[in-house]
Amino acid sequence: MRTIGIALGAVVVVLIGLSAFVLLRPATVVNAPSSDVMIRCDASVVAEDCGSWGDAVLADGAPTTTFDMADLEHLDLTRSLFGFGSSCQAAYFIGRYPDDAAWTEDIGCPDD
Repeated sequence: MRTIGIALGAVVVVLIGLSAFVLLRPATVVNAPSSDVMIRCDASVVAEDCGSWGDAVLADGAPTTTFDMADLEHLDLTRSLFGFGSSCQAAYFIGRYPDDAAWTEDIGCPDD
């Protein structure tokens, strides 16, 4: 019984450590490989995938006529449920309003 308690305690400590790592890890910020747009991916996105995922989203073009892609300053990519969910979102920020997203849309996640 004591061994089971120790094993469960160890599992809990490992899970808490992994959760803290994901929650406290900073976001990844890269420049798009094919343009000068800054891409910011939340901590649940693998850092190496951030640039290529952002570039793929940018290649699809503007999701609306609300803004022109030439005005795009940065793109924020997020994934729900600490990276385990299948819901991803892109937020487009233009130079005139750098703190408010001009457009937000649900997009496909990089491993879909």
